[in-house]
Amino acid sequence: MNSIKKNIQDTYTKEYLARNKRNDGRELLNFRDATLNLNTIHTADGSAAVKIGNTAVICGIKAELGVPKSETPDIGYLLVNFELPSLCSKKIRPGIPCDEAMQITSFLNEVCNNCKILDLQQLCISVDKLVWVLSCDVYCLNYDGSVFDACLIALLSALQTVKIPEVKYDKETEETIVVENYIPLKVNSLPVSSTFGVFNEKYILADPTEEEEQLCVSKLTVVTNGSLVFSIHKPGGEFIKDTQTQNCIRHAKTRSETINKLIKAAQ
Repeated sequence: MNSIKKNIQDTYTKEYLARNKRNDGRELLNFRDATLNLNTIHTADGSAAVKIGNTAVICGIKAELGVPKSETPDIGYLLVNFELPSLCSKKIRPGIPCDEAMQITSFLNEVCNNCKILDLQQLCISVDKLVWVLSCDVYCLNYDGSVFDACLIALLSALQTVKIPEVKYDKETEETIVVENYIPLKVNSLPVSSTFGVFNEKYILADPTEEEEQLCVSKLTVVTNGSLVFSIHKPGGEFIKDTQTQNCIRHAKTRSETINKLIKAAQ
């Protein structure tokens, strides 16, 4: 750690954290307000835009017909991709996807699979012949910390807006007929992620900003629907005590209930 960053950490601790305050006025375990807008992309089959503080992301979903995998002939696909364009933050360089973008893409797909957000059998039109493929593209518009939390909210909210037309498939002639009868997707669960930063091994910061993420020695993301904890993700960093982890889980469950109400109220 260079001397400048060390001095900033010491000042931040003495001036703010020791008084249970942060430089944006929040207490240590307070989250920023979240806002949500549905159907923001009119050319998509489902979309949502989310802001958490100054962090902003948007998700668009396209539904296309495809052939199922041979090992899973009766289910469709849910493919999620996340992009961090260079315009969203000074730290992002143009060119190939950065490591963080690939990590968030992998984590989003992992959450979708482990939490069983959708029953993929509802995407099947004809076993071994035809299924729906949902391509979910998430873009970061402005990067100011806790980006994964915003991405998952945007993805869940966008899925709630997707309606797929009824399709009839003739196995003998292999003819596909699209019927103008749109059916909404059934979303099984609404897992919410909450990110926490550990500052100087002592202070836990909920929903850290980009500046705070740079100063924290560790990060922890808890995925829960308010009752069940689906996963706890810690991408490196220093050791986090069990008591600190349990404290994060308690606040993550409360945050999940708040976000679930936000998503349901926006429908």
